[in-house]
Amino acid sequence: MDAQERKVISCHFRDVRFEEFCMKISQMSGLKIYYDKKWIDEIRVTLDSDTLDVLSALRQALEGSGLELSFWHNDIVVLPGVKLLSELPSFEQIIETESSVGSRESQLTESEQRYINGRKPGNAESVTIGKSGTSVDISNCVVLGRIIDAETGEPLTFVPIYINETKRGTITDLNGFFTLTLPAGRYNARIEYVGYKSKKLLLEILSKGSFTVRLSKDAIKLKEVVVSVEHEANMRQKEPGLDQISIMTIKKVPSMMGDRDVIKVSVTLPGIISTGEGSAGLNVRGSGSDQNAFYINKIPVYNTSHLFGFFSAFNSDLIKDFSIYKGHIPAQYGGRLASVFDIRARQGNRKNFSVRGGLSPVSGNIVLEGPLKQDTGSFIFSARSSYSDWILSRLKDTVINASNAGFRDLSGGINWDLRKTRLSLFAYHSSDNFNLSDISDYSYSNTGASMILNHSFSPSLRGELAFIGSKYSFSTMDRLEKSAAYSHSYKLNHYEIQVSFKQILNEKNSLEYGGNSILYGLDRGTVSPYGENSLLSKFSLGNENGIENSLFISDSYDFQPWINISMGLRYSLFTPTGPASIFKYSTNGPKNIKNISDTLLVRTNAPIRWYHEPDVRIAVNIETDRDGSVKFAFNRMHQNLFMLNTTNTIAPNTQWKLADYHLLPSSSNQVSLGVFRSFPRNGLEASFEIYYKRTYNYPEFKDGADFLKNPNVETTVLQGDQKAYGLEFYIKRSNRRLEGWLSYTLSRSLIRVESDNPWNRINNGEIYPANYDIPHALNMVLNYYITRRFIASSVFTYQTGKPVTYPESMYYMSGLPFLDYSKRNAYRIPDYFRTDISLTIEGNLKKNKLLHSSLILNIYNATGRKNPFSVFYKTENGKIRSYKYSVIGVPIFTVTWLFKLGNYASQ
Repeated sequence: MDAQERKVISCHFRDVRFEEFCMKISQMSGLKIYYDKKWIDEIRVTLDSDTLDVLSALRQALEGSGLELSFWHNDIVVLPGVKLLSELPSFEQIIETESSVGSRESQLTESEQRYINGRKPGNAESVTIGKSGTSVDISNCVVLGRIIDAETGEPLTFVPIYINETKRGTITDLNGFFTLTLPAGRYNARIEYVGYKSKKLLLEILSKGSFTVRLSKDAIKLKEVVVSVEHEANMRQKEPGLDQISIMTIKKVPSMMGDRDVIKVSVTLPGIISTGEGSAGLNVRGSGSDQNAFYINKIPVYNTSHLFGFFSAFNSDLIKDFSIYKGHIPAQYGGRLASVFDIRARQGNRKNFSVRGGLSPVSGNIVLEGPLKQDTGSFIFSARSSYSDWILSRLKDTVINASNAGFRDLSGGINWDLRKTRLSLFAYHSSDNFNLSDISDYSYSNTGASMILNHSFSPSLRGELAFIGSKYSFSTMDRLEKSAAYSHSYKLNHYEIQVSFKQILNEKNSLEYGGNSILYGLDRGTVSPYGENSLLSKFSLGNENGIENSLFISDSYDFQPWINISMGLRYSLFTPTGPASIFKYSTNGPKNIKNISDTLLVRTNAPIRWYHEPDVRIAVNIETDRDGSVKFAFNRMHQNLFMLNTTNTIAPNTQWKLADYHLLPSSSNQVSLGVFRSFPRNGLEASFEIYYKRTYNYPEFKDGADFLKNPNVETTVLQGDQKAYGLEFYIKRSNRRLEGWLSYTLSRSLIRVESDNPWNRINNGEIYPANYDIPHALNMVLNYYITRRFIASSVFTYQTGKPVTYPESMYYMSGLPFLDYSKRNAYRIPDYFRTDISLTIEGNLKKNKLLHSSLILNIYNATGRKNPFSVFYKTENGKIRSYKYSVIGVPIFTVTWLFKLGNYASQ
């Protein structure tokens, strides 16, 4: 009978009755299966595998039913409760799961128990992969695995898997998949993931194939534990300068108004800064805020903030994980010079319907999720909205209490699994509006959708096809001066198609290749007079169109077990297209209306210019030992889209601009070197990285540039070179009662715009600091588990003051006063320091409960420091006086209530 029960069969069942399932199993295996119909009436079976043996299939079908398998005269009998032993089993004949091992072993005699304990390695789960007797090469079997949450069915990302025999491992990707290339045979694997029970697997690889692992959540523990596999995976991570943030990390960091913020958490990491409160946008490794790409489920988001940067435009309860590429940027990404922020939304619970949400003093949010079909499809929907006007109405300032501000965002997704194909639909919308009494109105919004198809052609080849659409728009009305009152609107459309493949060539070599095409459409809008007293004339800022096509390929090769080299090439072709009217200017003077020499007319869809360059990506990962590695990276990048912004933050009316006939795409070369070290016994990880980056054709703006009054951008923008360099230090302590991290960044960002012609220079051609040049930044995040229900958290932030240009003197001409300013960015405002603290109070930790809730007591800017955001000047009694402007100068106390169906560990 052993050959029959170990026979590998093909199981593809969707919600079938157990009786029908047994009939199919009997036909395929020749085994007879006996049962009482009243025991199995309510059992429905869903299985999808080509690598299960008969016993594994039956046990998975009966999981959670309370029924067991026994043998009688070479037949299989289904009985409730106790498994009848007809013989002492060997370890290879049993499959122990963590949920069944205790109850099953309690039925064994003492001698049987001792026998089994001596034969099994720590209750490992036996998994058979592939089919025996196949004619394919079994010296290199490609095994495709997937790790999912046992409770919700959602894939788990960045989970480390370690093979004892090879002393090597890998991690799951963004869809929960991992690939192993091993000769046929038996291997011991272990999986350890924070927040989940560890798992051991006995892999019996017969040929290529696939399998799924389900991890169960672990209860909260106060004792200090070491997750060694996770530390090993971090050392073997191929990409230098890659930061991965889990939702568990986001939830522990104090934030403004108690609203958990994925963007603000990233600022606590090395190499990433924000220039203060009320500052939207991030600066990564000395680069401008427009050099970062933000994606949520592949949808590009062009403004990631609510209320001028105080809140993130992403609901943290929707987010599954968050990757930041700033060292080595894989070849599939392009279009930005500094970094890629890749946000992945949760897919939704595939087992049970669930609700979660929260209320804070200024906003509320809710997330609904559940199965569309058990274990096959799921949905998730989130909504968030502010109600902050009640705060503004209680302030004494008459202008503020007559104002209103609000934001909202909506997101939804549907995910469906077919046999070898997965379909994901996702939509996103966020919007803001701000009205400052009768002075000004601002509103802006991001809207997008994506459809992603993933298909497994074989364990060694997977493909992905994505269709993406995104729209960013804003409108403003300024009524400060009645004679100059105006209204303006802007719109940017982004349509994209992507195709990519991942192919495993052998145990050492893997490829990724594909391409994408993007269609840009920019309507810079029309500036119109507002009100009958406005003296402005209506004029259009024009439209822009462009097409960007790219192909990429990357090869990851293990030259030795301890050294990996990844090389990528991306080739992009960007074409701005008509219709357009292009001015040509005399070379004997600055570009302005007076020096126009000719006009070039371009018809609709005709190319204006062709820009094409290769992007090169190289990453080297050298494992010095089990706990250490050295990583090197080189990136050459190009960017065809930039912001028209004279400040160091993204304003609600900041325009995006395509490269065109006059303004060239920017390019950069970055090299970085890092040392990484893990100390598993102490729960510590540390890293030290240095980098150097040169940017060419970097856009800078002339003094007094105004993009609302001048449709000819080339007359106010010059292009120069930027140099950025620095070092980053990071140390993290995890899985302890006191945990957190410390990051320090030393960096410089310097710009030079020079020319033989004085009118094409800035700062007389001399080097000057960028607006966001912050030499020193120090962040510390601490979390202390007082008890299982009480968690204290704090964030300490320090950074050097940002550069400013001061007036140094005043002179008179014809009786009129004029200010004489310093060199550009020659001074700095005072340094920035802030402390935030919070206390999280969890509800009771009972396992069986309908609703779990928690309270977050939060103090933002606990020391009440008045950090200056900017400096402005007034003339008083013939003298110039400077004043510091602080956005927040007092502590802000908030209480946030969070709730969800289920217990503490429920997703």
